[in-house]
Formats: sequence, C-alpha cells, structure tokens
Amino acid sequence: MLESITDGFLMIMHWQNMLAIVLGLYMGCIIGALPGLSPSMAIALAAPFTFGLPPVTALSFLLGVYKGGVYGGSLSAILLAAPGTPEAAATIYDGFPLAKSGRARQALDAALYASISGDLIGTIILITAAPFVAHYALKIGPVEMVPMIMLALAVIITTLGHEKIKGFLAAAIGGMVALIGIDPIEGSTRFVFGNFELSDGISLIPFLVGLFAMPEVISVIIGSLRKNKQDKGPRKTNEEIEVQGERLTLREVLPYWKTIVRSAIIGSGIGALPGLGSTAAAFTCYGLAKKASKHPELFGKGSIEGVLAAETGNNGTCGPALIPLITLGIPGSSTTAVLFGALLIYGIVPGPKIFIEHGAVVYAIFIGLIIGGLLLYPVALSIIKYASKGIYKINQGLLFSGIFLLCFTGSYAIRNSMLDVYCMAFAGVLAIVMRYFALPLGPTLIAFILTPILESSFRQSLMISGNNLSVFFSTGIAVFLWAIMIFIVLYGPIRVFLKNRQAKLALTTSPKSDI
Repeated sequence: MLESITDGFLMIMHWQNMLAIVLGLYMGCIIGALPGLSPSMAIALAAPFTFGLPPVTALSFLLGVYKGGVYGGSLSAILLAAPGTPEAAATIYDGFPLAKSGRARQALDAALYASISGDLIGTIILITAAPFVAHYALKIGPVEMVPMIMLALAVIITTLGHEKIKGFLAAAIGGMVALIGIDPIEGSTRFVFGNFELSDGISLIPFLVGLFAMPEVISVIIGSLRKNKQDKGPRKTNEEIEVQGERLTLREVLPYWKTIVRSAIIGSGIGALPGLGSTAAAFTCYGLAKKASKHPELFGKGSIEGVLAAETGNNGTCGPALIPLITLGIPGSSTTAVLFGALLIYGIVPGPKIFIEHGAVVYAIFIGLIIGGLLLYPVALSIIKYASKGIYKINQGLLFSGIFLLCFTGSYAIRNSMLDVYCMAFAGVLAIVMRYFALPLGPTLIAFILTPILESSFRQSLMISGNNLSVFFSTGIAVFLWAIMIFIVLYGPIRVFLKNRQAKLALTTSPKSDI
C-alpha cells in the first residue's frame, strides 16, 4: 500500500497533470455556472477529447471538471437565482437574498469556503474508506454480484419519490439498449438488425453524450430561435446582480465550524449511497442546519450559515460518490457513470481488484483530488471577479451551437466511426422522447452500464450451479443483500397501506355527530 501511495504521488506531481487539473476546474466552474449545463454533461463532452492522453492526466482533467462543475452552480444560484446545476438549488434560499441586500461577494465567498471544506473532508473519507471496502469486496463473486446490482438499481429507482414507475421504465430502457451486441456467454449476435457494426454494442461515451447533452442543446437552441430578433446581444435580466460588497473573511466563517463539519460528514454519507446524490445532500444539510442554528429565523432571508450548509453538503458528496464506483464497479449517479466510462477508455476496470491491478493510478487520483480541492480556491477567485461581467453575457445560441458541434465531433473522435455518431443521435432522440414523458435519464444510463455486469454474473452463477436458482441464496452476503433490496422495494407501499388503514380505522371509530 505504501509503495502504491509513493508511486501515485510521483505520477501525479508532473506539470501536465497540474495543468490538467487547473484547466478542468476552469471548464467545470464555467459550465456549472451556466444554467442548463451540468457536471455530467461537461464530463461527457470532455471525455472523447482526452483520448490519447496519459491516463492520470486525462482523469485529472475530468475530475477537475467534476469538482469545478459542482461548485460552479453556486455562482448562478447566488447572482441569478437560477441554479447552474441541480446541486445548487438549496443555495438559492439564502444566497440570492444575500446578493440582493448588497452582500453578493460575501455569499460567493461563503460558497467557496464551504465547497473547499466539504470537498476536502469528503476526499479524506474516500481515501480512508475505499481500501477497506475494496478488501471486503474481494469476497464478492458472481452469486453476490447479482443481488448487489439489483440492490443498487432498487435504491436508484426508489429514491425518485412518487415517480418509481417512471424510474423503473427508464431503467428498463437502459437495460434493453445494453443488450444490443454479442451475447457474452454464447457469442451470438442479438438485436443488431443485420448491421454487423452493431456487434460491439452501443458505445458508452456516445450514448451518454447523446443522452445528457443533446436534449439540453436542442431545447436551448430552439428557445434562442424563438426570441425576439431585436434581442441579439447579451441580455441582462432584472434579477442579475453585480458582484459587490465586502469580502467574507475566514475569521467570520470559523464560528460556523460545527455546521461545516456536520454538513460535510452527512454529505459524505449520502454521497456514498447509490441514487441519492448531491442534491439530496444539499437540502438535507440545509434543513438540519436550520434546526440546529441559534438563529433559524434568518434562514431564507440571507443567512451565511445557510449557504455554508448547502454548499458543504453538495460538495461533500464528490469524494465518497466514487467509493461504490471504484471499489464495486457500481456507479451511483449520472456523473460517476460518466467517470466509469472514462476509466474504461484507459483500460482501468473499477472493482475490488483495482487496488491490486492499478494501485498507483488510484492513489494518484486520490492525491489529485486533494490538490484539486486546494486549487479550487485561486481558480474560483479568478472566476468570481468576472462572473457577472463575462459568463452571463455569453450568447446562449452561439454557445450551445458550439456544444452541438462538439457532440458530433467528440463522438466521432473516439473510434473514427460514423456508427458512434449515429448512436449518439439515437440516444439524443431517445432522451428527448423520455423527457417528453417525464422519464428520468439517470436510471437509464446506470442501467445501461450495470446490465451487462448483471447478465454475466447471473448466467455465470447458473452455469456453476447447473441452472439451480437456489444458488443466489447460498451465501450469507447474498441473503443479506436480497433482504435489504426487498425491504427498500416494499417499504414505500407497506407504509402507504398502513397509513391508509389507520385513516380508515380512525374514520370508522370516530363518533358520529348528531344532525
């Protein structure tokens, strides 16, 4: 382990890797600050263009985009009351009131301090927990992998609240698309419709580019074309606020250290669970901070503590979100699913053996995450200075037209194949149709990634047991995982049933009033 840490440190400490992290942070912050763009979309667009770079350099750039993107959403949330990313939605509650009262710079500084703190604490938790999780994950075979993947999918689908059926349908669509290609056991082709090029299946990167980038691009371009022709130049809305006011000093932040530490730990715990993500972490930490605050009446009216809680919570998920991805090979969110594809491009297969086969690269990534968290401070300061003067003056029509072009060129650049461009376009059309019917895209991408692993594990287990289904309940770990999955799936319906039953009993036992 010590040798891998030393080798990883030597691998990351090259000028090109440092430059890659800085460029990734800039790209992530700018894209995250623009409403309509997200970190997963930014990584999807950037991934094809890192092909050919050394693995550590490419991954450093993509992780920089990830970190910068999560933070960048706070800029538009505070200045425009329009979160650049879903993760920054909770920041609006206090960030925008602070900006309207002339304390925009203090709100931005609070978001920056919180982002760095949450990110560093989350990364430390990742570095500490990942090797232990990977060690115990080595005991997991194909028999245990089946209930584990089913559990991950169940968590992702059931965390969609009242949209569980839509989440299931979205996951089913991703699973069906993943079946296109060659049967992993028998070697025969399926669902290729006579096209030999489809034997390799749908490539991951073009699929996720089309799934996440194309709908946003097309919707913005159509909206831009519908605008009044006179409004061609940069547009400044009535809600746009200039960066102004005194800076927030570190001494003014220190009294809130309990809020920061608590939010970082809670955010890290939520980030490590598949399906919940940084948006849930931000709102959870914000709500708990309000309950524990000495001045809860200030929340929603311009509270520095509220901004600190929300931003610490959503950035605290960044590191721990990689734990299930790196140790189990199971992406728990759309962003980590995109990173999963980037790792595969460089021959790094996430899973329990990653510390054995690519230990130096993994620790190089870990150290790069810490460096990225520290470099976020100067990068963000330089962006804050020009946030309202430059970023929000960009003509969205031109910007998204350029991104539209990148979708096609990036998809083609992976294998120099027009089939990948067609697959990207197919995924884009699919995403537009799914959006029309309000189907979530996250479960589709994650099911697309996990279905081949699930199928291989399922069929390998049956071959080992002679087609005996009881093999999936033959180990304690498998039974435990099945039990958790059944509990998660049935908890919601049982709770609703009991609630309705209690309501009926209360109705029948209540005394009738005389007329």
